[in-house]
Amino acid sequence: MAASEDSMARVPWGGIVDDEAKRAVARAYGLGEPVGPAVYAARGELGRIWRLDTGRGSWAVKELLVSAEESAARQDAAFQLAAGKAGVRLPRHVTTVEGDVLLDGRWRVYEWVDLVPGEVVTAAELGVVTAGLHGVGHPATGPVVPWFAEPVGRDAWEELAAAGGEWAPTLERALADLVALDSLVASPGSSITTCHRDVNVENVCRAAGGGVIVLDWENCGPARPAFELAGILVDLPLEDAVAAYRAYRGAGGPAVVAEPADFSMAIVVQGHLLEFYARRALSPEESDENRGRARARLHAMLDRPLTPARIDRILAAL
Repeated sequence: MAASEDSMARVPWGGIVDDEAKRAVARAYGLGEPVGPAVYAARGELGRIWRLDTGRGSWAVKELLVSAEESAARQDAAFQLAAGKAGVRLPRHVTTVEGDVLLDGRWRVYEWVDLVPGEVVTAAELGVVTAGLHGVGHPATGPVVPWFAEPVGRDAWEELAAAGGEWAPTLERALADLVALDSLVASPGSSITTCHRDVNVENVCRAAGGGVIVLDWENCGPARPAFELAGILVDLPLEDAVAAYRAYRGAGGPAVVAEPADFSMAIVVQGHLLEFYARRALSPEESDENRGRARARLHAMLDRPLTPARIDRILAAL
């Protein structure tokens, strides 16, 4: 997720994909006549996935809960094409019959891929996939956006801790570490390329037909590969982080994680996510589901936060 709450143009929440919407998507993308209802498959922070079966096959229809721009969608689609040509396995995105990626800023379509339920890829597989992504070398379009580059800052942290919520005492105890982390953040500089920016064990999955497949490409954009790699490592237990890093380097991954500044993207993303979830959890304008998801994410993040000490342990282990 790479948007601030203030910049979000909200898309109305719907309980189901009704027949009218289903048929409109099928017509716009030339998918064929729908067969049966669209089946709810998964939910992320910014979108829901529906399986739509038609006379031409099965499709993953992504309903965006935050409206998107066609120009940005075309950029991530171009990266997907480049990654596929480089050997990264991913669902093929589908364009409308008029050649657009999005429909009404709200819908996009991919081919459907069956996954192995309940099975998590290994740390080594995650490292190898990341090496493949970094080997694509797709040029970056524009600078790194603030979500991935600029820290939250002391004033915002203090304001957030004072905003309330059952997590506020835990957040207040973590303030010293959070402020210290912000001081480690460095500019991504000129060594940037287009990166996936959301590589994790939820988006790198085992396909039912064999092999590993990378999902959820809408977050991709400019980043420094070393910064993205460090962000992947912090999501893993220490032993798995070491295994992923060794597999990445063994597979020819070009990035090296060697100093605290390499964790810059992990630091700022943690900060923006904590801020986003706290504001969402407290907002009376959000649905009960969104507030509940935000509270759960907050508690999970604060139970295992990134800290300067954890960065030191990861670097020592690598």
